[in-house]
Amino acid sequence: MVKFGERVDRRTLSINERVLLHIYERSTTRGAIEAPFPLTQQGIARALRMRVNHVSRAVKALQSQNCVTEGTARVRGEVRKRKVYLISHEGHATAQTLLNDLGRRLVLVKDDRGVTREMTMAEARKLPGGPFAFTDVLSNLDDGGVADVARIAPGRATVSMSHIDEGRPRGEPFYGRTRELASVVDWAASPAPALAILGPRGMGKSALASKALEALASERHSLWYTAREGEGPDGIVRALGTFLSAVGRGDLASRLLDAPARLNEVESLLERDWPAENAILILDDADRAPPEVVQMVLELARSRGGKALLTAERGPADQGRLRASGELRVLALGGLERQECRKLAPKAMPAEEFEKVYRLSGGNPLNIRVLAADALEGLDARFNAEERALLRVLKLRQESD
Repeated sequence: MVKFGERVDRRTLSINERVLLHIYERSTTRGAIEAPFPLTQQGIARALRMRVNHVSRAVKALQSQNCVTEGTARVRGEVRKRKVYLISHEGHATAQTLLNDLGRRLVLVKDDRGVTREMTMAEARKLPGGPFAFTDVLSNLDDGGVADVARIAPGRATVSMSHIDEGRPRGEPFYGRTRELASVVDWAASPAPALAILGPRGMGKSALASKALEALASERHSLWYTAREGEGPDGIVRALGTFLSAVGRGDLASRLLDAPARLNEVESLLERDWPAENAILILDDADRAPPEVVQMVLELARSRGGKALLTAERGPADQGRLRASGELRVLALGGLERQECRKLAPKAMPAEEFEKVYRLSGGNPLNIRVLAADALEGLDARFNAEERALLRVLKLRQESD
């Protein structure tokens, strides 16, 4: 165990302690759809720079002490499920004690100018390119006990960013919206903490937000969460736990192992652990989320200096005050230009028919796709009930025009 008042070196923690702390700092929730690679045996070994067979023995020992649990999950970027390891309630308590002691220990750090200075481990985790997990710092100590920033964060411009997506649209064609994309990128570089993209259903709000996020992925951690009608706050809280674990802050995910956390508890943890200026939270379909969740997201961006992007048909209840104070920008999304809508319609569609479709749709991409359906066969598979109803209504309007 850690002895208070001593400087850390490569022998400060045992293998079992290092593995336990690594799993704690990166642990996700049991209900998460995907697990990060660092929670597999191979991922643990790579992160801690030790052999896989050493990791295997360590996790077995930790399981026998009820500190770690084993499960199977799909690992991000892989198709087949693999064994992953999560922190248990007992392991959480042990790791938290270890973490608190370790944070007060001293470490020698060589900065990017080659100057070596002494600081606490808690300060070292906030070095440029961070935040880092304590195990990142420990695993990069040289034989003399010096942590070189160049080893911990090799090239600040290429620091790996974490991206957690739940419900983000993928693989959909994207056309036009040049001005709107520029507006989102401009907002990301502005002091305004929040942006609301507003527009009717099917106008392309989520697609725009997803496309804009591609331009920001290399410089910001991101969490995308799509709200569902009638759900409570538990879904986004679990996603927040998974996200914080991915950036090396596993306290929220660990607390969720036993029972759902109250929002005031979550807000307190976010105030402490949110990675501040280099993170963006996207709440898609925000008007379906509970009002207290929307308020929490906006307050998080305001107080921590990060960014919050909301997509919705309606803006937040107090958007007038937020806009007046400069805390919120609003981007009202209109229809696509005619030439961009033409790309959504079948190539064989006559120009006159397309003009009628475009006029009826108002440039709404979803309406264009529904109106441009070139056959009624297979509609059950291609459109949901609401879209099939819209197709029938608009077809009637088209025929009577």
